Amino acid sequence: MKKLSIVLITALMIAGLVISGVAQAGNQVLLGERHVSDQTEIDTINVGKTHGMFTRLRIKVTGARVEFKRIVIHFENGEKQVIERNRILGTGNKSRLIDLEGKARFINSVVFTYEARTRGLKGAKMKLFGVR
Repeated sequence: MKKLSIVLITALMIAGLVISGVAQAGNQVLLGERHVSDQTEIDTINVGKTHGMFTRLRIKVTGARVEFKRIVIHFENGEKQVIERNRILGTGNKSRLIDLEGKARFINSVVFTYEARTRGLKGAKMKLFGVR
């Protein structure tokens, strides 16, 4: 009886963690992805109202390290938020959550100035997520 109780409690705890992880992942929406080359480049991810409103953004990098030099978020109402930084994200890493100024907002587009640090590899892949 005691073993059964321990098994049931453990199963409930694991189920809770899985459900929590799914709920958190459900708040993130893939807005777009781009291939990043070894040269400084400017790429735009068009978002639009169809994706809904967001309060934060997150970036994930795979394949190689990427140096982000500037990010400009253009909102549907014409305002923009500029993030100036020389930050490098390693392959497989994701950024901290980037808070959008104001309340939840529709994003028109996000413009990245960046370059991959590939050391002879074929570039990197960058994914942009919106967080509700």
